[in-house]
Amino acid sequence: MKGVLNTETQNTLVFLAASMLCMCFGWGVRGSSIGGEKGAMLPGALLGIVCVWYTGSQLLMENVYIFAAACALGYFYGGMETYGSTMGLVLQHDSPRYNPSLGYLALAFKGSIWGTLGAGFLGVSFSAMSGIIYKWYDFVILFALVPMLQHFGYQFFNTPFDPENDKMPKICFSEKRREEWGRNIAVIAALLILTVIRKDYFGIIMMAGGALAGSFGWVVGIAFYDKQLHPLKNGKRMFGKFSEYRIIDGWKIMEFTQGCFNGLIIGGAFILGWPIAAKNLEHAETAGQLWHCLPQPLDTTLSLLFSSLIILSPLLFIIPYNKEKHIDTNFLEAIERPFYMVLPLCLIMLGSATMAEIICCFTMYFVIAQHDATERFNKYKHIRLIRTFLLLIGIAVVAVQAVRGFTLWETWIFYCIGYHIFDAAVLFYPDKIREKIKNTSNFKEFVVSFGGTVTVQPFFYLLAIIMLFFGYINFKS
Repeated sequence: MKGVLNTETQNTLVFLAASMLCMCFGWGVRGSSIGGEKGAMLPGALLGIVCVWYTGSQLLMENVYIFAAACALGYFYGGMETYGSTMGLVLQHDSPRYNPSLGYLALAFKGSIWGTLGAGFLGVSFSAMSGIIYKWYDFVILFALVPMLQHFGYQFFNTPFDPENDKMPKICFSEKRREEWGRNIAVIAALLILTVIRKDYFGIIMMAGGALAGSFGWVVGIAFYDKQLHPLKNGKRMFGKFSEYRIIDGWKIMEFTQGCFNGLIIGGAFILGWPIAAKNLEHAETAGQLWHCLPQPLDTTLSLLFSSLIILSPLLFIIPYNKEKHIDTNFLEAIERPFYMVLPLCLIMLGSATMAEIICCFTMYFVIAQHDATERFNKYKHIRLIRTFLLLIGIAVVAVQAVRGFTLWETWIFYCIGYHIFDAAVLFYPDKIREKIKNTSNFKEFVVSFGGTVTVQPFFYLLAIIMLFFGYINFKS
């Protein structure tokens, strides 16, 4: 079996193309369907699946959810970083804050943090599953320290925060938005120390690749957005009449571009480091199984417990809830974070295929259903019916997962079209269509009233078709 993982990889160019395509699609979905930390899970899961496919290992493909879940939750971390106000340093040409040099530097910095954690946890998961790099207590200690590390990082780098009294952190890239990148800096430091101590060279390579990918992707993406948003030196628009009619979405161009470069560079780092990871994984390949240091009954019990916490965590906002005030979504997100970033990811790093499948299947449905039921669809007149429908689908997902589980092909189908079904429900909601028809006098005005959706959605559908074709060839069996 020696060397088998190192010599049977899939086509390198196809892999790089697939990595770019998946991250382009996934990052675009994050900005359309669901943002924040939870939205970042989709591109992470897609990238993890494609990286496992590249290895050509049947053993790794049989455990693909472990790596997909590790990458998904790794990208979850970066979602807490605010960047809208930071982008204003580049985009708001008439603002006193306009400072493109600082803006590009800040976005490269934040992007590098995001990419480091996403790609880093993916790389570490491969090394961990070999069974010869890490000890079980490495991850127990690491994730037990994460909440404290995040608190320390936030206090050290991102406080004080009192814009009303001009009390702001020494390093701050936002005008009135709370910065939280310090939390992730502390986690990166801990993860880097662990990889160095354990001589996990593949994990280090992936962290470096993620840092480069995140920074470069952000810089190129925001440059495209800036050029689309403002006239060129000759007074013309980059996309001509498309820009004039406002049916080009610069924000989405930025996200698509960012995703492409993330996929390309992280894919390149994976190719570069794979011989090291493959050598480590020969032990697992020879044994015919990946590292798993928990007894199955304990694994199942903890997986179900952590899954229950994910489901129940949104209900905790009821405790401080005041009917006269809006729900503090920032507070809600802060409550939920440990139930994604700490508990499940620790279990996955310990080799839990059960927890990994729950994250990749049920949780990926749950986050979009929760978002739509409590935010996007909240003001719809049929909201109770919608919530009931989403709940029933959730019960069905749990039932299928408990009885037989989901195949990779089924999961891939959901990733490619599931979130866009929710988008279609928003875009083509009958009341919205009737309102647009009422307020437009001809077909051209009707089409233009959809704005960037006119070009963004067809591009999404094209990407989805290509991805489904790729998945049908490689994952349907």
